[in-house]
Amino acid sequence: MGVPEEIRKVPRPPNTVVVENKCEGPKHYGVRARVGVKYVPGGNPQPINGGIIGYIFEGRFVPVRDEPAVNGPDSRSYGAAAFARRESGDLMEDLLGTMDIDYAMRAYVSALLKVIKPGIKAKRMSMEYNRTFVGHWYPGVNVGKNAMTELYRNIGMDGTIRAAFTAARLERVMPGHHLIIDGMLKEDNSSVNDLSGFSFKGRVKGIRNISVIFAYDLEKKEIVCSEVFPGNEIDAAAYSAFICDNDVRSGILVTDKGFPPSKISKELDERPNLHFITPLKRNDTRIKTNKMMEFTGLLPGYDSGILFKKTRLKGGRFLYSFRDPEKAAIEEAAYLRRLNGEFDNDKFSEKEQFGTITFLSDEDLKPEDAYAIYSERWLIEMVFRFYKNDIDLATTDVQDDYTVIGEEFVNLIATTITCRMLKCARDSGLLGEMSFGDILDDLSGVWRKTDCDDENPGRDSKGWVHPFEYALDEMVVLHLAKGRVKTETIKGLLDRSDRRKNPDKPPRKRGKPKKSQS
Repeated sequence: MGVPEEIRKVPRPPNTVVVENKCEGPKHYGVRARVGVKYVPGGNPQPINGGIIGYIFEGRFVPVRDEPAVNGPDSRSYGAAAFARRESGDLMEDLLGTMDIDYAMRAYVSALLKVIKPGIKAKRMSMEYNRTFVGHWYPGVNVGKNAMTELYRNIGMDGTIRAAFTAARLERVMPGHHLIIDGMLKEDNSSVNDLSGFSFKGRVKGIRNISVIFAYDLEKKEIVCSEVFPGNEIDAAAYSAFICDNDVRSGILVTDKGFPPSKISKELDERPNLHFITPLKRNDTRIKTNKMMEFTGLLPGYDSGILFKKTRLKGGRFLYSFRDPEKAAIEEAAYLRRLNGEFDNDKFSEKEQFGTITFLSDEDLKPEDAYAIYSERWLIEMVFRFYKNDIDLATTDVQDDYTVIGEEFVNLIATTITCRMLKCARDSGLLGEMSFGDILDDLSGVWRKTDCDDENPGRDSKGWVHPFEYALDEMVVLHLAKGRVKTETIKGLLDRSDRRKNPDKPPRKRGKPKKSQS
């Protein structure tokens, strides 16, 4: 059956022909262009039809147009992606220098997505990849669920790659920086990997864990390298293996109470530039024997008035004790609340150690340095909380030992980027009153046209898509966009942050300055 006459009579471009397609619907009658003529010896010339240029539908000619988003979205989420990308260039370089380019870019891109989209799962990575500028900057990277499982497993199987990457990261540690070595437990109830084991904490909670031990650069405030151990492996054995496997030769091990340095004495003896500092329990006999509660000085730079004492022990080790009056008052009040009215002055007088902490170390440190090294450990705890909750790295959903190890390798990259972003947000003053999650949410709401992908664009430049003014101000404060802060909200936040650093500075006056009277 040919094309009905009423279809052929519909006005259409010249030198075209209507053809009937097998498909039903709006594309049933196609319009092809005549692109030439074929001469047949002894016969009539035959027309040559070209491609479809349109369709006859509802009594009219409808030209062919590009399908929507054939070249990808014309705008994407920009702010959070730009923040994470800026803080991770050297990580991409080290990945490219240690593994195949496809695997390197897949690991790097997936780490970016873990940071900018808290809680993202492997099955959602492709969608987030296409939604953000990550997909625009690094096109063609396969971050689908199956591809990610393959990535984790293959990286986990190749210890040479992981060792080369760790060596590259350790080479970037500047002389004089302190490496803090610490660890965390991570829930893993998988039934098919041997790394999952009942730890002491796990037995109490009824779950199984794996241990992640990592080195943390105190000055840069970022993770340097990490390694996965079974959750039931004791701390001393894990620390010893971590030091040897990653050939950590300098720094200070900051450990928990009860960690016996004697367990890693061989590693310390073989590495003269590797030291330790560990807190003692308050009932440790060395505190009383060396009269560590008889303080000898006041630490400079602390408004609360922190007292200290430093004592050299036989054998070359040192004790450092400190007392914080503010913490002492809090501990004393908590102790009195627990008494329920039954007060005994003799027992109370024994509580002279409220607000105190004593450290044992094998390095001769200034008291202020010893206190700073340990007091800065709260930053690690902050990263722990982000590691477990905000990035949703707390529960593994993988299949075997190799996949666990490979996923933790990518998590290491994501956590390093997070540490850098946290430091930048804190230094900018934004983190004083906003949570890091709030900042990420605000930046994720900053969208930009993909044809305006210049680095560090102007705040008032073209290309922004319905931006929130205060979010653009946050971009300016974080040096992700050029310009000046305009909203009173962000101006006030920065002013309060500045006055916390400089208490004597007068508050900022609101509004425009008055013109001088001539």
